[in-house]
Amino acid sequence: MVSAILERSPWPAMSVAQNEILTALARLHTEVSSELASSNQERSPLTTRNAKGDVQRPFDLMADSVVLRCLEREFGSGIVLSEESNSSRFGTGISTHRFVVEPVDGSDNWAQGLPLSSVSIAVLQVEGPIALNRVLYSLVGGVEAAFPTITIRGEGAFQGSKCLQVSGRRSIRDAFLSCELNHSIPSDPLASLLGQARAVRCYGCASLAVTLVASGALDAHIDVRGRLTPESFLAAALALEEAGGCLVGADGEPLGEFLSLSHRSKIIAAATPQLAQEIVDVLAGRPS
Repeated sequence: MVSAILERSPWPAMSVAQNEILTALARLHTEVSSELASSNQERSPLTTRNAKGDVQRPFDLMADSVVLRCLEREFGSGIVLSEESNSSRFGTGISTHRFVVEPVDGSDNWAQGLPLSSVSIAVLQVEGPIALNRVLYSLVGGVEAAFPTITIRGEGAFQGSKCLQVSGRRSIRDAFLSCELNHSIPSDPLASLLGQARAVRCYGCASLAVTLVASGALDAHIDVRGRLTPESFLAAALALEEAGGCLVGADGEPLGEFLSLSHRSKIIAAATPQLAQEIVDVLAGRPS
């Protein structure tokens, strides 16, 4: 079975263990996407709220249960930190991995019928803090996409057989940006920054937006509302890093450790450090 998986694998030559993990994540994306597409769960009715106070809909809970079921089948045992079900341990063996899960990132989009939502999973060692530099593997898969973005630290980020690479743009005036504005009023510096850009988009799904920067389709993604929690961007941040980009806070510094999934952050994801620094300077009111 392992040899058959390796023969079908679109990724470069890696160890058997690495290929098994990447293939398992790809299967998980397919299963969650299929369950969401075929589910009779209503998209719009509200049910309850998760630990962060965000709305949970029936499809959020259904996708979360599918992810947990798939993880147990594929990995045997582990620890899950999920936006929808908090922290839990699955399986009975020795846990070697911890999974930071966003079952449906962009759930408001999915509820509205917009094709801008994803399954997002970051895989870390079982011990240690939650931090970007500790993410080993990741999955960001658009719910309606054929190929998810699968990343392994030190080996690259892939959509199918395509290895992702950032655009390399260094200046705001040449940049195609996305910016999250939901539940916020842009500050004067942010409005000025958006006015300087070549083009601006707003997706309402952090994991997809950051992955678009990794793919070169976008040059930067900005979310300085102070609302974003780590399960929404940890997996995509590894893809961005492996594609040659960078993710920093609003102060231009790398993000540190997250105490929990309730930790709120401001992020700037950019194709180059030069572009990230220019964005930071404009937001801080410093002349460029």
